[in-house]
Amino acid sequence: MSRCIEILGVTILCLTAFPALAGVDVEQALESFHSTCLAHGPDFDRTTAAADGLGWEPIAEDAFAKLAPLENARAMRGWRATGKAMPEGTVVGVSKATLNGKAVQTCTVAIVDVHVESFLKSFFTRTDAEKISEVRNEVQVSRLYILIAGDRKQFVNLKFPASTGGA
Repeated sequence: MSRCIEILGVTILCLTAFPALAGVDVEQALESFHSTCLAHGPDFDRTTAAADGLGWEPIAEDAFAKLAPLENARAMRGWRATGKAMPEGTVVGVSKATLNGKAVQTCTVAIVDVHVESFLKSFFTRTDAEKISEVRNEVQVSRLYILIAGDRKQFVNLKFPASTGGA
């Protein structure tokens, strides 16, 4: 794969699963992630306007900073997403940052109580994501993918508990 990839967005999805409880509808979780972050790419202004219009509850910047995919963001906002389209407990956030001297925008969705293996299967059915790296420790698996959404190349980082496997 060429090292000359124009980064137009970095997207992250954090899945927290409790295997005995996994009660969030996988397709609803995937649609929430897709419509919020993937379909149009990370867009700070669009997501902020949508969150305000939907009445999402803002969360403290330092609370979202723990989920943001890039450090030293120039701007960041996060919300507890509510409404029929979002699984209960979902957190959405966006940021503007610089990566390798280029301006990038990020979009993060954190969803709890979802069956990770089912989510991954649906994610690969819906996208052309190609895994480019994986970091695994005793607590978490972090997989970095590249995919083309529309006419944009995007990095997508999926994080989930190591205990769920997600193989």
